[in-house]
Amino acid sequence: MKKFSAIMVTHLVLMVLMILGTIGGEVNFIVGAINSTTTTEKLSNVFNLVLMLVILAMLVMGALYLLKRYVKQASLFYKLFFAFNIIVCVLTIVIDLCFYNVNALLIVICVLNAFKIISLCVLVFGKDLGEDMTWLFLYIILALDFIGLVLAIANMSGVGFDFSFTGYVTALIADGTIGLAIRGKYQDKASRGSK
Repeated sequence: MKKFSAIMVTHLVLMVLMILGTIGGEVNFIVGAINSTTTTEKLSNVFNLVLMLVILAMLVMGALYLLKRYVKQASLFYKLFFAFNIIVCVLTIVIDLCFYNVNALLIVICVLNAFKIISLCVLVFGKDLGEDMTWLFLYIILALDFIGLVLAIANMSGVGFDFSFTGYVTALIADGTIGLAIRGKYQDKASRGSK
């Protein structure tokens, strides 16, 4: 059985911390929905609660794939991790456009998320991409999320703290999971003599 590397252990600890933070976010949005004074506020809290649940599912699938050491038999966790990641991006776009003050920065962030959805779909549904092309798409996703984080910080300087900021940090940690999953997937293939 493969040993956990220091990177895998560190990443797993980060994921567990993000899972705990996501549960805290869920509690925050449940309380917010209960105490909402307007329909828009209640809907915003409900949508954000759903987003937190999907993020939780995504993190759990990524952690399970890591714990299974990326073997082929655990590929369902790999695919579900990506599927939940795509849903997170879609929900983020919907929430940003429906419940926040839409400005140029927010529109650019939504466009970046749309490109991320396309990149994730290629990784999930693309056949025989090969290792080099798979890594290229990861680097594209990392760049999109990093730019999104920078723009979110710039946007907050104008509108005040935005809880979605934590979502961008989670996205970067999830990108690390994608990287470890890709690395593990191709190491497992190599150990089985597969291309």
